[in-house]
Amino acid sequence: MEDFWERFRLDPRVPGNAGMRASDADRELVRTLLADAYADGRLTRDEYDERLTAVLSAVTLADLPPVVADLVPSTPVSSPARLSHGDIRARAEESWRKKLRDDVGAVAFISVILWTIWLFTSHGFPWPIFPMLAVGINAVNTVLHRDEIVAKETARLERKRARELRRPDRPEDDA
Repeated sequence: MEDFWERFRLDPRVPGNAGMRASDADRELVRTLLADAYADGRLTRDEYDERLTAVLSAVTLADLPPVVADLVPSTPVSSPARLSHGDIRARAEESWRKKLRDDVGAVAFISVILWTIWLFTSHGFPWPIFPMLAVGINAVNTVLHRDEIVAKETARLERKRARELRRPDRPEDDA
């Protein structure tokens, strides 16, 4: 759920951001999380209504984390400003591994479904090979372009780190 907080333009958990006024987009992020929690059965209707009222009346970013404190982690977890260049590279490589797992999982999922259909229907020409190849190309592309994907993610995280370090309310000032 750490990615929930990364969707905010300014992290509401950072004390330097707490006094900033909450935007409609900030309130919408929290409203969506509450709706998902209600749909999952983690909130009763009364809890959902009470929290939604709090979100819609939130004025500053500091008003938002308490509403979802028991639904997502509330403490900042390794913002890019606190990461070393080596840590950023490691995070970028982990991002590539996740992409590769997702791509291979897609190939496996499609393969199981298509070969099952083929097995129970025709037994003729092995047509599932063609869709498998089409989906498999993406996985092969991920493997072949590993360095490029890692470099792009590293550059993205470095830019994010630089933006956070330029802000006067950066997280390190609060430590």
